[in-house]
Amino acid sequence: MRQGEDRAAGSKYRKGILRKDLPHMPAVSIVTTTFNRIGYLKQAIQSVLSQTFADFELLVCDDGGRDETKQLCESFHDERILHTANPARLGIAMNTYAGISRARSDVIAFLNDDDRWTSEFLARCAVPLLNDPEVVLTFSDHWLIDADGARLVDDTEVNTRTYGRENLVDGRVDQPRKLLARLSIPIAMAAVFRKSMVDWNSYSRKVEGAYDSYIAYSLLRGQGKVVYVPERLTEYRVHRGAASAEFHLDTTEGLAYVHGLILDDPAFASIAKEIRGTYLGLEKHLTKLSLLRFDIPSTVKHCARLVRRGIVSPGRGDEKRNRRLK
Repeated sequence: MRQGEDRAAGSKYRKGILRKDLPHMPAVSIVTTTFNRIGYLKQAIQSVLSQTFADFELLVCDDGGRDETKQLCESFHDERILHTANPARLGIAMNTYAGISRARSDVIAFLNDDDRWTSEFLARCAVPLLNDPEVVLTFSDHWLIDADGARLVDDTEVNTRTYGRENLVDGRVDQPRKLLARLSIPIAMAAVFRKSMVDWNSYSRKVEGAYDSYIAYSLLRGQGKVVYVPERLTEYRVHRGAASAEFHLDTTEGLAYVHGLILDDPAFASIAKEIRGTYLGLEKHLTKLSLLRFDIPSTVKHCARLVRRGIVSPGRGDEKRNRRLK
C-alpha cells in the first residue's frame, strides 16, 4: 500500500465518528487500541477512571470488533468512554492513527489495552502541556508488571537503566534529541504529547509497531520543550500474549524505517553515530530473518538500504566491514 493510501486508511474514520454532540471539549484525549483482550482492557479502563485529573475522553479503538469489547465499555456507564469498532482490521499503526484522528483534544496520551496507570499520571504529565503551549511532550518512568499485575521491581530498575532514564532530572530536558538514540521516551507507555506538533504526512503503515518511535522523532524535530517526570506513574505489562512473532517482525521493520528517517534528517546529525549503529543492527537482524524465510527480495531490500546510506559498501575494499553483516 502506498503512503498516501495508508494515510487515507486512517483518515477516513474522521468523518461521521467525531462526537460533536458531546457538550464539553476534553482537555486530554486518551487513545487505547485493542484487539480482543477483554480482561486486561477492563483493568486499563479502570485505571483511567481512577485518575485524579478527570477532564478527558477515552477513545477505545477496537480492531477486533467483538461485541464483548463494546459491552465492556458500555458497562462503565461513563460518557467519557467512546468505543469505535473498525469495519476492517487496520493493524496497530493505522488503528492508532484512526484514534488520533477522532481525538477532540490536541493533548494526547496512549494507554495500551494491557497496561495500567497510577492515579496521578495525567495530573503529573498532562498538566505541563495544558499550562505551557511551548511544551510538546511530557513523559515519566514506568513500572514493569507481570501477567497477574505484580510489579517486577528488579526488572524495572534494569529497564530504567537500559533506556537511559536513570540520570534524567525532574523538569525540562536539556538536548532532548539525544533521547532518541537510547529509545528513552516511552510514548506508548508513559507520555503525553501535542498531536499538532507531529508531522502526520510521513506517518504510514510502514511504522507499524514502531508508531511510538515515529511520534517521538517527529516531536523532537522542532524546538518545543520536553519535560520529564522521574516518578513511575504507569505500569507496562510483560506477558506471553503481549505480541506475536509477526508483530515483533513488523516492529523491527518499523524501527528500521524510523531510524532511516532520523539518519536522513540533518536536524539529528549530533546523534547520527549512535543511530547508524542501531540502524545497522536492525537491518542485519531483518536480513537474517529474510534469509531464514528464504525471502530473497526482502534480503536484497535490506542490504540495499545499508548500501544506499553508505553504512556498507559492495566494493572489494570494504570486505572487512561487510563481514560484520554475517
